[in-house]
Order: sequence, then C-alpha cells, then structure tokens
Amino acid sequence: MRDRIYIATFSEDAESVAKQYGFSIELNDFCISENLDPERIKGSLEAARRELQAAGAEHAIMHGPFTEIIPASIDHRAVELGMERLQQAYQAARDLGINRMVVHSGYMPLLYFKDWHHAKSVEFWRMYMADKPDEFSIYIENVFEDEPCMMHRLIEDIGDSRVGICLDIGHANAVTSEDYDIMDWIQILGPQIRHFHLHNNDGNHDQHASLDQGIMNMDVVMDTIRHCCRQDVTMTIESRSCRESAQWIEDWIRRGCLEG
Repeated sequence: MRDRIYIATFSEDAESVAKQYGFSIELNDFCISENLDPERIKGSLEAARRELQAAGAEHAIMHGPFTEIIPASIDHRAVELGMERLQQAYQAARDLGINRMVVHSGYMPLLYFKDWHHAKSVEFWRMYMADKPDEFSIYIENVFEDEPCMMHRLIEDIGDSRVGICLDIGHANAVTSEDYDIMDWIQILGPQIRHFHLHNNDGNHDQHASLDQGIMNMDVVMDTIRHCCRQDVTMTIESRSCRESAQWIEDWIRRGCLEG
C-alpha cells in the first residue's frame, strides 16, 4: 500500500516525512516552466535528484509545467509554447527515469467554450503522446473544471490507455457547481482516475490544507475511492504542511481501510 502514496515536494518537510512513513514523492521542480530553460535545467535536475535521495524514494511521479499550458488557445503560437514546454518536461522525466507525469488540463472558463476546449484538447494530447513510448503515461489534472463529465469525455475521446485522470479533490471541491460534490466526481470518473491529489479546503478557496482541516469528510472520500477506482490507483498528499496528512493516511492504512 505504501508504494501507492506520494508526497508533493512543495510541501513543508516533504522528503523527511516521506522517508519517515515509507511514502514516495511527486516532484514539483518542473511546475514552473522556466526551470526547464537550457541555462536552468541542469540545476533543476540536480535538485530533483537530491529530493529523491533525501526521501529514499523507490518510486516517483513528476508534475509537469502548468504555466501557460492552454490547448484551447486560439493563437497557434501559444499552443506550440505549451507543447514545447511539455516536451522539455518529458525529456527531464526520462533523464530522471520517471515514466509518469501529471499535466494540467489548461481549461480556462469564461475564455473558451467547453466544446472548443474539448476538441482542441483531444487534438493536443493525441499529438503529444504520438511519439511517446508505451511505458510513459500522463495524468490530466482538473483545475477549473466545474463538473466531472467534461473530464470523462476528454479521456474517452483521446482513447489512449497511457492517458488517465489525476483527480485533484481540492480543486474540485473549491470550484465545482452545486450540482455535484466530490463523491460524484469519484463515482463518475471511476476507473479513468489513475492518480489523486489529496488536500482539503473550505469549499471556496484552494487552500491545500491538511486532510483533516476542511469541509470534506476524508473517511467518506477514501471509502468512495476504494469502491469506485482501480486497485492500483496512486495518491499524492498535496497539503502545504504534509506531516498531519501523512499521519492521517498512516492511521487509515493501519485500520486496513485502503487494502484491496
């Protein structure tokens, strides 16, 4: 079970907490695109390797850049910029021996209609994965999506077994419409979810709070995950302070609630 739990490296004391609990890590060094620039990539890779060593992690997931990744952009140069940054991130992942990368969907409400975003996103992600090896996977993460069906449709229409969903429950809880709650997201997306980002909030702001500090009942959330998702689904603690959340997960594991 422990090899399915990760801690985001932006969290306070992420490496030491991961090592203490036997969890793995999700690298955030490449979330900011400029860290992939030629003059910075060497230092970024070295920092990532230090984090992996400090955590004693046998497994790792990489979070790709999310700044200005907008598949639905009308300006083709903006789309090309996003593709270039993600290609650079893929090379960084390969240099680190990592085969799984979280990517943001790039959905921008109020700017682009959902149907336009969908059509352009299917084209974008198919193009991105066209030259990638079979063992490389991406997990597309929700950010501003206000309902789960658009993510479900996106994965279906991409039609690539290497492409799944990273469901960020904190994002969903903060921006979803009143027609859905987080359990609806998990139930509707079900086996399409390959990875989770776990944190809590007050339902209005993306606070990245500890799992026990917010309006979501994490016992119910985790039980819904256990019943609706793949048995090999992985999860990253994305609380700004991860120690309390790691202890919450540890207590859950000890109760045997995540087995199976």
